Amino acid sequence: MRRLSAAELDAERRLVEAAQADPARFGELYERYVDAIYSFSYHQTGSHQQAEEVTAETFERALKHLPGYRWRGVPYSALLYRIAASVVSRHRRRPPFLELHEAHPATKPGPEDAWLSADSGRTLRSALARLPEDQRTVLLLRFEAGLRNAEIARTIGRTEGAVKALTFRGISALRKHLDRDEVLT
Repeated sequence: MRRLSAAELDAERRLVEAAQADPARFGELYERYVDAIYSFSYHQTGSHQQAEEVTAETFERALKHLPGYRWRGVPYSALLYRIAASVVSRHRRRPPFLELHEAHPATKPGPEDAWLSADSGRTLRSALARLPEDQRTVLLLRFEAGLRNAEIARTIGRTEGAVKALTFRGISALRKHLDRDEVLT
């Protein structure tokens, strides 16, 4: 996801305010961010079913808390990623469940299909899955969602320095995992 310009941020602020005045307008925010939140959730959980649940719960919570939301000059997606990370964390504490697969594959590829299409994507996903949750979350928010360190810090409730350290440690650990996987294959 690319960074928003000042004009785009202002337009988004007006959209959030419109949704606060008329909750039916929340659909516009949903349409704008559903694919990004689903992709983030899928990369966090590795499961289509769990990603769908996380995405649905994320937007349900966002809509519920929309009346009390105060604009702080950062993209609304920062709040959505924070909610999604919280929901993922809660889902991880649940006992594991068996994912059911449909007999017919979807006709329209999902946003994660591009990432999973190549061996390198599978290798990267496997290496990401082995990182500690906080490092994985920071890397996905930085490189998948395109958030800046300050936005990530607000999203996960950490300092900007902590985000920089988590990013460095995450990238270092990811390199080690990828190097190890390359040697093993």
